[in-house]
Amino acid sequence: MFDTILADLRSQFGPKVLLDPADLATVIGISVGQQANLRSEGKFPIPVEKIGNRVKVSIYELAKYLSGMARQHSKTEIAQSPDKLNRAQKKATKGLLEKNWWAFRCWQVVAVIRKSSLEQSMSINSSDSTFTKTKM
Repeated sequence: MFDTILADLRSQFGPKVLLDPADLATVIGISVGQQANLRSEGKFPIPVEKIGNRVKVSIYELAKYLSGMARQHSKTEIAQSPDKLNRAQKKATKGLLEKNWWAFRCWQVVAVIRKSSLEQSMSINSSDSTFTKTKM
């Protein structure tokens, strides 16, 4: 699961290895301000690195955190199932639930990224059109 999540994060952030809080906000759904509050209380779930006065999170630590969340989600779902499952069934169900959890979370992240890139391209296009109008 870790490898799948890491590959997906690399496809979203390119060659970046260290992410800033704004990048994290799109992935984990915790705002930049709330991240700062959690860090100051010592409750932030992902290890951070301080580089100068900037806070960064390794993409590997983020993938580790997200794979742990997927694992926890699958354990909760299995525990809530009304039927008794044998060990082989639990293992098969767990892997499937982890993948489904990440696919669901990934869809939300991609939607946020697409929306922000669309807004950026619209603002660039509108500023280009005003520039050409004033130039004529």
